[in-house]
Amino acid sequence: MRVKSMLAGLAAGAVAMGTMVAGAGTASALPSSLVGINCMGLSPNIVDVPYSNQVIVSYLRDQSGLPSFTVHSGASIWGYQTHPTLTWTNLATGASGSLTGHTNISSIFGTGGTVYFTDVPTGTGPVRVDLSIVNTGLVPVPAVTCSGTTDIV
Repeated sequence: MRVKSMLAGLAAGAVAMGTMVAGAGTASALPSSLVGINCMGLSPNIVDVPYSNQVIVSYLRDQSGLPSFTVHSGASIWGYQTHPTLTWTNLATGASGSLTGHTNISSIFGTGGTVYFTDVPTGTGPVRVDLSIVNTGLVPVPAVTCSGTTDIV
């Protein structure tokens, strides 16, 4: 039960931090939101906080159909590297693309890790987001994959 409580706290902190970071520095009339993705998996350190992830959609410019995606991972006791690949498909137009990033996941005393994909040309409408994450650390673990759909304005 303690792990669930800790994960809930980490997730809430990640959302708050991600939302603040994603919107920092610009005033945008277009909304920020979470993509309905719940990614959970093993940490590559095994004896660690389970891997968790969230995807936040924001708009750095007031330009429809050109969102930015923030992939935020929760913290780790020991730290490791994460390599998220975000694949998107506009369900109305069929347009699609794929982006890969890399970052370090900080120790439990940090805020986790964040990868930014800015000005992604998805177009407007419903967009499916597929997230595949390879985490590298002490032990090789299978990739974490998850999907969700969001409306891009």
